[in-house]
Amino acid sequence: MEVKTLTVSEISHYIKRLLTSDPILCNIHVEGELSNFKLHSSGHLYFTLKDAYSKITCIMFKSNTSQLTITPKDGMKVVIKGYISLYERDGQYQLYVQEMKSAGLGNLHIAFQQLKDSLQKEGIFDAKHKKPIPFIPQKIGIITSPTGAAIRDILSVIKRRFPKVELCIFPVLVQGEQAAASIVKAIELCNTYEDIEVIILGRGGGSIEELWAFNEEVVARGIFHSKIPIVSAVGHETDFTIADFVADVRAQTPSAAAELVVPRLKDIEETLNTFQKRLSFLMNTKLIQEKQRLDAMKNSYSFKYPLNPVYDQKQYIDQLYKNLSKVMHQKIFLYKENLRNTVERLNSLNPLSVFSRGYAVVTDPHGKIIKSVAEVKEDYLMKIRLLDGSITTKVIEVEKEDKPLEKTKL
Repeated sequence: MEVKTLTVSEISHYIKRLLTSDPILCNIHVEGELSNFKLHSSGHLYFTLKDAYSKITCIMFKSNTSQLTITPKDGMKVVIKGYISLYERDGQYQLYVQEMKSAGLGNLHIAFQQLKDSLQKEGIFDAKHKKPIPFIPQKIGIITSPTGAAIRDILSVIKRRFPKVELCIFPVLVQGEQAAASIVKAIELCNTYEDIEVIILGRGGGSIEELWAFNEEVVARGIFHSKIPIVSAVGHETDFTIADFVADVRAQTPSAAAELVVPRLKDIEETLNTFQKRLSFLMNTKLIQEKQRLDAMKNSYSFKYPLNPVYDQKQYIDQLYKNLSKVMHQKIFLYKENLRNTVERLNSLNPLSVFSRGYAVVTDPHGKIIKSVAEVKEDYLMKIRLLDGSITTKVIEVEKEDKPLEKTKL
């Protein structure tokens, strides 16, 4: 097989695709020391991240620098969130930075990434395990702090959108050492209610330490083993926890979770009214069409004269019978003519017909036909076959013709 030759641009583009499609390299956290830091006039940050053995070129675009809570400088130890890609012009891979925090939080980030990678390999995050959210749940379980802003936001949104739904609140600790066990216990308790159709699990925003209960493995497995679908609503839009990846649906905020689990009652009523109007219109249209069709049938030739097709078929059959009789008579006549001609030809070939014209057949006593006078002599016995019998006779005299008879050529 011939190996295709690639251009430099093609191989660079291919390597870039490999890097950006890798599930680990597309979302990583890296800890290291800043060096060669430079703030460009465009607002982008260029620097190198290094440790005792290696270094990597980094870039942070201006669109991400607005979220910085620290002032980067050479020698600072930081934890960076971003992705690895290739700068195709130079053929150099580099780390594209999305977030940068002080290394004081590095251990938590590393623990988060390690647990995420482990659970991802185990398949807990796979889409095949995600359960669908009911369109209009009759009863919703809410697992959150009873005193936080999240519960107020959830209740406010649900009351405004769909006040008829029943809510069951399971108070839990959402931060601290006992929070993870409290959350898991609430999930298990919620699953004992057969009429609860969906669960909202969440809390308001906070630092990574404050949200850490939702990054615990025990909470992740509790969410995974829930028979009831769970909507994760932890923190703000930019916050991600392990619970978000395990849950059946991730909402950006607790308010967004409430909007996900219940439709707006007014929207449903408007939709139903629209459907009712469309159904009524379609039914009326159908009735009008069928009435017109019925009237057309009533006024149709076939409906007024239903037996005419039968009469036409009878007439057609009569015509077929007439044609058949004519053909049969013609055939019989032809067959008779053929038979008569055949009989005449056979009669003309019949030896007995020769006798009727006065001819006879002469044979010797043994039945051999005598054709010439040379075959007989005087006192020779012969048998003469006539039309109505035969005669035995004796030759008295033999006379030979000078000119024998010749056969007539046809």
